[in-house]
Amino acid sequence: MGVSRREYFLQLVNTRTKQAVNDDTGSYQVYTAGTPTRPSIYDAAGVQLTQEVIGTSFVSRTMTNGQLHFYTDIAVSSVDVSVLTAGGRAYFLKSLTPSQHRVDVDPEKQEHVLVAAFNDKASCTTVRPIGFQLRKGMVINDVFVKVTAAFAGAAAASNRYSVGRSGNALGFLNNITLSAVGFKKGSPTVSSTGATQPKYGRDLANFVWSTTGLLNAYARRAYIAATAVASNNLVVKRMTAATLTHSITNEGVSGAGKGYIYYSYTLLPTENAN
Repeated sequence: MGVSRREYFLQLVNTRTKQAVNDDTGSYQVYTAGTPTRPSIYDAAGVQLTQEVIGTSFVSRTMTNGQLHFYTDIAVSSVDVSVLTAGGRAYFLKSLTPSQHRVDVDPEKQEHVLVAAFNDKASCTTVRPIGFQLRKGMVINDVFVKVTAAFAGAAAASNRYSVGRSGNALGFLNNITLSAVGFKKGSPTVSSTGATQPKYGRDLANFVWSTTGLLNAYARRAYIAATAVASNNLVVKRMTAATLTHSITNEGVSGAGKGYIYYSYTLLPTENAN
């Protein structure tokens, strides 16, 4: 390759049958171990494989025959990998090392959590694809966020984000404030006047509004991906056009907001592929 790299080659193996998983359309994202950042990865020819288009979108890579194959810079000694198979099964592979060539997974499991890292490297309200797409038969039960580095811009409310799908960018979480580290869920907030600001989007809750514009009640519900269509692309959106004070670069800057989005879901056994 001309430059010293570390090679990662992983085969997904069915933990019950002990056979290799055959998947040519499953997707995966590579993160620096223990953090929601994307290291530079390369193919065998040394060509960098895109994982993020700054300010626009995040990009997944596609597996071949259930295999994940990529290279990192020599300084990267371990990685985390978030996987979504063609059949809709999610696996988060933690602290993988170059010497680990096989990962046993359970393709018969129906309950899953898909993990996707994101950041605030966008200074406008651009709807940013996360890089994963809902598969047919996925039933989204809940979505929440873990902030590992606080998002800037409280004065302009630019630390508020929504999480959804390309058919409804506010569908799962609506105006979640990410100004402090920790877990953020879709619990509504109630003011002293009784007004309630919903934090769940309409894909995950039904809302009952009063004639004066107050929220009287809401009921949680699940979102069913009935078909594999473009509107199932998972997205995140900053809820203000305020320009940030820090630079938006490939490398990022100290203090730039970042974290994980967790999608908790059930697979319908009659609807998804094996």
